[in-house]
Amino acid sequence: MLPTLAVQNDMVWIASKYRYGRGVEVGDMVSFGHPCMPGQLAMKRVAGMPGDFVMRDVYQDGNDTMLQVPEGHCWVLGDNLTESRDSRTYGPIPLGLVKGKVVAKYHFSPFQFEWFRNNLQRPAPVE
Repeated sequence: MLPTLAVQNDMVWIASKYRYGRGVEVGDMVSFGHPCMPGQLAMKRVAGMPGDFVMRDVYQDGNDTMLQVPEGHCWVLGDNLTESRDSRTYGPIPLGLVKGKVVAKYHFSPFQFEWFRNNLQRPAPVE
């Protein structure tokens, strides 16, 4: 999740009230059980919720395939798009794997604490 989270020393606060994707929106960072490595957790940013349309992989190979996120799933992307293994690799993840929403990060040397805010806004309805 570079540059949002450092490789070393950054710790996160995960709010479990968002478990199973309840209240999660596009732009939120979530923790989830990794779909390809059982027992491992991953953190990525939500790029699509059920029913949303997303571009499959336009950044890496020019593939401009658009797909619709299936019901009960979300589409996640890492902040470092060129190096991230995310839904472009393993597809949409089931909301049942979502453990919570990452709401803050902190580290102890020196102590720093930062709340995460989702600054994305829903587009205005098309008339």
